[in-house]
Amino acid sequence: GESPAFEKGGPVKVKLFGRTDVGQVREHNEDNFLVADLTTGSRGLTADERSHTIGPRGTLLAVCDGMGGAAAGEVASQLAVDIIFEKMTEGDAPKTHDDLARRLVRAVETAGERIFHEAKADRSRRGMGTTSTVAALLDDHLFFGQVGDSRAYILRGKRFVQVTRDQSLVNQLIEAGQLTEEEAETFEHNNIILQALGTADTVQVDLTYVALRRGDVLLVCSDGLSGMIRSEDMREVL
Repeated sequence: GESPAFEKGGPVKVKLFGRTDVGQVREHNEDNFLVADLTTGSRGLTADERSHTIGPRGTLLAVCDGMGGAAAGEVASQLAVDIIFEKMTEGDAPKTHDDLARRLVRAVETAGERIFHEAKADRSRRGMGTTSTVAALLDDHLFFGQVGDSRAYILRGKRFVQVTRDQSLVNQLIEAGQLTEEEAETFEHNNIILQALGTADTVQVDLTYVALRRGDVLLVCSDGLSGMIRSEDMREVL
């Protein structure tokens, strides 16, 4: 068994905020986000939730960016945050950090299966899908479950680091050495993602782990932010 960090360093407090904004380009907002204290089972942004101590079940933060036309994209991203929250509040508190990580991956996979079946059952929602970038915090352990190209960054002191890997065509080409970072900015297929929740019956969830430190600032966002604003500017604002 792992000894929880809060026994050594006291309780871990988080202060958080979330919002969704249609921006200046689109007419519809297909994003949804989730902020939840899994210990109390509450989700939302009341004063209590905006600042709380991470309990034995952990804290959950997610950004889901839907696609497939306004109605369908909105439905997919809403289903994703609802199902992931529902799965993460089931059963007993996780016994270990690994247990939490496994539950996180399973919750995202379950959301993918359910959205896929909804899309098949309803003609108006055919082709709907959503990205899913989900953070689960338990004391100083932070896990990300990643599908698609919504992103998580951490600002630690002056360093601003993207901690998730985009599951996108452009990123695949950069990693294969076939495209430079500069070329990527003007690459015409910038919006193609390699997988999404709901577009196939199974998904490959990328799991990332970060050991948190006091003062870390976490940013989880859709490409509506990261695709429009340079990371240097995001760092300045944070």
